Amino acid sequence: MRLSSRGIALLALIVVLAGVLTAATATATPSRQLETVRYATSFGSFGRDGFVYVAIEKGYFRDVGLDVEVVPGLGTDNARLLASGQIDYAGSEITGTMVGRVLGGFPVKFVAVTSQATQAAIASLVEEGIASPKSLEGKTLADLPASIVIRLFPYYAKKAGIDRSRVEIVPGTPQTLPSLLATGRVDAIGQFTVGVPTLQRAAGGRKVRTLKYSQYLKGLLGNGVVTTDSRIQNNPEQVRRFTRALLRGLRYAMQNPGESGHIMQKHVPIVDPVTAGNELRILKYFVQNTCTRTHGVGYIDVQKVKSTASIVRNAFATKPFTYTDLYSPAFVKTTTCKS
Repeated sequence: MRLSSRGIALLALIVVLAGVLTAATATATPSRQLETVRYATSFGSFGRDGFVYVAIEKGYFRDVGLDVEVVPGLGTDNARLLASGQIDYAGSEITGTMVGRVLGGFPVKFVAVTSQATQAAIASLVEEGIASPKSLEGKTLADLPASIVIRLFPYYAKKAGIDRSRVEIVPGTPQTLPSLLATGRVDAIGQFTVGVPTLQRAAGGRKVRTLKYSQYLKGLLGNGVVTTDSRIQNNPEQVRRFTRALLRGLRYAMQNPGESGHIMQKHVPIVDPVTAGNELRILKYFVQNTCTRTHGVGYIDVQKVKSTASIVRNAFATKPFTYTDLYSPAFVKTTTCKS
């Protein structure tokens, strides 16, 4: 079919108008500028922290306008990193956050709870025969000095009937602890209970036993999302966006631990994806309970905040402080729940 000269002119006009409309649309809806923030894991680069990489990979942070850079965390020292501006958010142990605020004077608070109970424990190979807290006497215990396991050890020892003067504590790092245990250079290490799959892999499949702090220190919260007072006050909308995206990643990781382990390896190549997935499977028992089904993953249980604050007061003989200063209720459901 041949077009008339009039038809050709009309077609050319349509093409020109289409180009103009496309350009106008592109001008009217520019790509969103992402805000870059830095996030520290709770402790090193282990599978238990894999949910932050899920939130990155699935675009949950990007969906809320954030570009998140992840750095390995340093236990209770995360509070100092936050206060000094080296990081913007952390997935820190809540007891350590309280210690940092009350003893260190660091203006940090938690805004959500990712683990509703503490995972703090002392791990050893079953073959070492450390079957009870008392059997730690005469043994060596390794951990990062800023680890909450070490910071709380004197109080745990008192409650568990351990003569702490008979336990030799040696320094270790998140990266070296599994190897120190596996090679027998120390008898035990500070470790979260979710870390058992990592330790057993490092030990060639040998069985690992844990002494859980929760047996003697009742009511301790686990990990949470932590940031500074100033960020909460001056940029609450960013805190809300970050928290919601991270919790979305946490929920996905709990439902899909195997996939999430492979996602973490993509971002941290040294991580074994199967082991990371196994850590996330164990983590699920700390993240979800009957109360989270009602109030949502991440909710803050006020009674548990009180009990954790009480342990911090007693363990560190702190000056008086108010438990309500330790967290912000503005970003997740805050209530008391009896499971």
